[in-house]
Amino acid sequence: MQEEVAHHPEREVWRSAARGPWLPPAPPVLDLITPHLDHAGPGPAVTDPDGVLSYAELRRLTLGVAASLRALGVSPGEPVVVRTRLSRWAVPAMLGVLYAGAHYVPVDTAFPSGRQTAVINASGARFAVTEPGDTGGPSAWGAGRPPTVVEVGAHRGPAVGGSPDRPGPEAPAYCLYTSGSSGRPKGVLVSHAALGYSTAARIAHYREAPGVYLLCSSISFDSSVAGIYWTLATGGHLVIPSADPLDTGAVAAAAHARRASHLLTLPSLYDALLDSADAGALDSLRTVIVAGETCPPHLVRRHFAGLPDTALSNEYGPTECTVWALAHRCAPADGQRDSVPIGRPVPGTEIGLVPGGPGGGGTGELWVRGPGVALGYAAETDAGTPFAGDGARRTYRTGDLVRFDEQGDAHFAGRADGQLKLAGMRIELSEIEHLVREHTGASAAALGVAAGAVGPPRLMAFLVRPAAGLRSVDLHAALRRRLPRAAVPRSVHTLERLPTLPNGKLDRAALDRMAVERLGPAGRGAE
Repeated sequence: MQEEVAHHPEREVWRSAARGPWLPPAPPVLDLITPHLDHAGPGPAVTDPDGVLSYAELRRLTLGVAASLRALGVSPGEPVVVRTRLSRWAVPAMLGVLYAGAHYVPVDTAFPSGRQTAVINASGARFAVTEPGDTGGPSAWGAGRPPTVVEVGAHRGPAVGGSPDRPGPEAPAYCLYTSGSSGRPKGVLVSHAALGYSTAARIAHYREAPGVYLLCSSISFDSSVAGIYWTLATGGHLVIPSADPLDTGAVAAAAHARRASHLLTLPSLYDALLDSADAGALDSLRTVIVAGETCPPHLVRRHFAGLPDTALSNEYGPTECTVWALAHRCAPADGQRDSVPIGRPVPGTEIGLVPGGPGGGGTGELWVRGPGVALGYAAETDAGTPFAGDGARRTYRTGDLVRFDEQGDAHFAGRADGQLKLAGMRIELSEIEHLVREHTGASAAALGVAAGAVGPPRLMAFLVRPAAGLRSVDLHAALRRRLPRAAVPRSVHTLERLPTLPNGKLDRAALDRMAVERLGPAGRGAE
């Protein structure tokens, strides 16, 4: 394994490292969950709009999936696709794969078929677990030999106990595919030890265990990992409001009906939830966590205006760090700041900064070290890897830029590789978007980039619910006072909502296409 990542000496990165609170070594994730399954009772474990699984039923279904996979000859550590909706069936499917000694590859059936096929083919899986009655059919599996399918609940053999060959701590638990820079899915391999650590750190960090947790993330999105294992490792009740994580009406209804205590969602979806929820629908929430996008200050203001007694936390963490690495408990004063902190390292994690990032002012590239760092990428080579080290000293170079404030809290400052070069200047999209939102009063703002065949890229601003009376000429004048001329969007467009990917994150490719369409054929030539 490399001694340094992309040629940066470790001593430079860790010279001014920040460390989270001490955390004792955490057991692998199955050791956290098994006691709750082994003492299973009639209490609810997982609920979706179509039914409820008690802890006893969850144990039976989990062990049935494991027995079926073992009977088919699954090998220790091999990939098994879990292809389901966001539903109660997804949970015993995932756990069954882990109990069989394999690792799962989640594929949400709500995702575009091309994306599903790409992930399945990239995984190389021989086996797949699906919902009852769903064998997928040839179209579901794409080209090549389809995997052998195990349906949740189909096992009819004798009862079996827990896995006799429990996977080792460094064995992979799951492989979650993200969008690689090449446009092909990139699989992030996370170990049993990392998943156990991430769950134990969450239990240590938050004051209250999730009595009723609202799962509002696609199974193909890593924040679902946080909710599933945190809840089951503390004996809580996992509630899935809808197969569509973007259905904020269903989330509000479930929060009210189930007296939900905990919620983790994207900032943009939480903003929409506050819009759609009736008065009092969210009053039972004790903890709200936002993650996966930049949390804007106005969302902090809205939260404390409506739910002053509910804790709000802003989390940061790439998939490569098993969901999270930093967290900040928000205060009302954060709503008046220029940016909301992503906070400090979570228990057991250490962060370091490569100084000299774009823009100066103490900005640098963030590195993360600790037991939550993933094993690496599926089928990667050491050449150019952002990973280094082993075990609890494993390091990941995030590619994200951060700065520290006077209180020692980290603030997200964009991507090291997420810049445009316009008129010879390097420009950060997130900086422009922040200023656009600030000057328009919009609830959300994003930029589309129209790359013409001739001439430089053109920027266009897309806004959701801007302040009344907004004039483009006033925005352009304000931005020209703060930005280079090339960085000022050439036009402004209002949308009902920004385009999103199936996991709820901003769809920048769609914004770029919209920018090209609005530019028109005449604008694609020279200025």
